[in-house]
Amino acid sequence: DFDSARLFDADPQVLADPHPFYEAARERGPVVREPHYGVFVVTRYSDILEISQRTDDFSAAVSAYGPWAVDVLPQRPEGCPFGEADVSDELEAWRGQTPFGFIPVLTADPPRHTDLRSVANRLFTASRQQEIEPRLREMAEEMADEFAPAGEVEFVSQFSSLYPFFVITELFGIPREEQDHLREQFRQRSAAGVTSRPEQSDNTAMRDRIRNERAPGTDPADSLTPNDRQFLDYMRDRRAHPQSDILTQIATARFRDGSLPELEELVEVSSVVYGAGNGTTTDLLTNAMELLARHPDLQVHLRDEPGEIPAFIDEVLRFASPVQGLFRYAKRDAVVDGVEIPAGSVVWLVYAAANRDPERFEEPATFDPLRENARHSVAFGHGPHFCPGQPLARLEGRLAFETLLARMGDIRIDEASFEPRWPAWYVVRGLESLPLTFTPRSP
Repeated sequence: DFDSARLFDADPQVLADPHPFYEAARERGPVVREPHYGVFVVTRYSDILEISQRTDDFSAAVSAYGPWAVDVLPQRPEGCPFGEADVSDELEAWRGQTPFGFIPVLTADPPRHTDLRSVANRLFTASRQQEIEPRLREMAEEMADEFAPAGEVEFVSQFSSLYPFFVITELFGIPREEQDHLREQFRQRSAAGVTSRPEQSDNTAMRDRIRNERAPGTDPADSLTPNDRQFLDYMRDRRAHPQSDILTQIATARFRDGSLPELEELVEVSSVVYGAGNGTTTDLLTNAMELLARHPDLQVHLRDEPGEIPAFIDEVLRFASPVQGLFRYAKRDAVVDGVEIPAGSVVWLVYAAANRDPERFEEPATFDPLRENARHSVAFGHGPHFCPGQPLARLEGRLAFETLLARMGDIRIDEASFEPRWPAWYVVRGLESLPLTFTPRSP
């Protein structure tokens, strides 16, 4: 039942399978207001495309924080007739009092977002992809060779969480002796706002983090996490002593007008790119392996036809989207698909639901690796905030499964030890562990 489901409070039923609740929302209407926090839930593909492009009406200020951010954001004036309320100026004034307006590249709006995004866009060009592919393949092979002879693996801890981490860390040029410490800092940062168990997930940590760290008047120095401070040190070094890595690209980047940004403006660009290159790619690899383990014929097919692995990855992204959705904040009274959304409202763009919209994808609840339009999913978002790291994620997915299929035959989930558990968060979705057995193969 959509009305009783606690979409943002780690409801065990929603965590186990959110799609029935997404479908119930879509059947009720194009834009539905959930009753517990007043969030407008958007599940239809066409509406998500529209809202993603309407940056004058909808701000990314609440992107990953969702309903918890509304306490510190400007609210709609009481008694104002619909169609006349506009809190855009109040939002910009609020941003001016905060250190970064949350995480800039995720939550900034044009034109600031355009400048920051121009920096991120240069990091994963086609030529750069070709340059790094041999090393990324070598890394996948080294990791797979460590467990392949055993015929069993806990996939998350032994591969899917490690491969993206070491890829992005090497691309960033992080010294080997500092990698473990940095990884632990990111783990703690992720856990600060979200617990991993439903019985502990009242999300008070997330609310406190937003109120205390991002409230107006916060000292910018106090808003920097240990990760941010570490990246600030790295970029100071790279600006003074350039190297051939991503940190140098960010540290020496210029905005579109040719100006050289302050390093503090760029610190969370590096932090966000680094963090996104870890977590969501881990979930992509894990979700893909679970589906592969449940489809033995597909294993044989992809092993014989590795050229179809990219299509398989695209369908995984559509069917089992790592990012469930992100949020927008209505800067002014707006109408979407006939539904009135008042200024000051929080809107949830549910990408995972749009990726199963029957108006866009035929038999959307069926996993079909031969689906011709799977690449048109919104797994990486849409519009100005379309994920700039998607070429790297797709490359890692292709190289990982080319490598794994060559070394693993008859892949099966070890049901005796498998207990499906997901992080208690509404933004991302991926199994916390995936025990497998398989027949070792010689590559």
